[in-house]
Amino acid sequence: MVPAYVGLQKVVGADLLRYRSIEALALKPGDTVIDVGCGPAYYFNRLPNPLTYHGFDTDQRYIDHATRKYGDRGTFHVGIFDSAAAADLPAPDAVLLLGLLHHLTDDESRALLELSASILAPGGRVVSVDTAFVPDQGRVSRWMSENDRGEYVREPEGFVGLADDYFDEIDGEVVSGQGRIPGAYWLMRMTAPKSA
Repeated sequence: MVPAYVGLQKVVGADLLRYRSIEALALKPGDTVIDVGCGPAYYFNRLPNPLTYHGFDTDQRYIDHATRKYGDRGTFHVGIFDSAAAADLPAPDAVLLLGLLHHLTDDESRALLELSASILAPGGRVVSVDTAFVPDQGRVSRWMSENDRGEYVREPEGFVGLADDYFDEIDGEVVSGQGRIPGAYWLMRMTAPKSA
């Protein structure tokens, strides 16, 4: 039930976190964006228009929903974003990885970040945001991190360690109090690919 999922995201405040991540991308009209793990893309209207947008998700229901709502302004793909998928797309100005890395193993995360770095257009950037363990985390917030559906919730240093082989510039910040339920998240902006 996609509407139920979207409603839950708004109840817990995940929509606010995604909007904050989109702001970190500093997108301009006309940019090309690849959104990996886009789900139903309920935040699509927060993106500039026009935009060349490609969203990827493995859930057919989410892609069908996104295509019905936003298919006139973006292209949605069912499947894993990999080098074969990237080969058919223009070089992106931005790659979105919203709530994705804490669902991936270290090896899977590194492979995705390496691919993202290798395909960016000049001046491009990658933004990720994930549930995290952070210092001085409150009990409810820590419980939320421990019980997240993602099996690979990390400390900020763990997320940075995944990216530092592929990007020369990595900026990050702990985001807490952003949602309506206590939680802690690591927002990371990666630029200057080492592969460039």
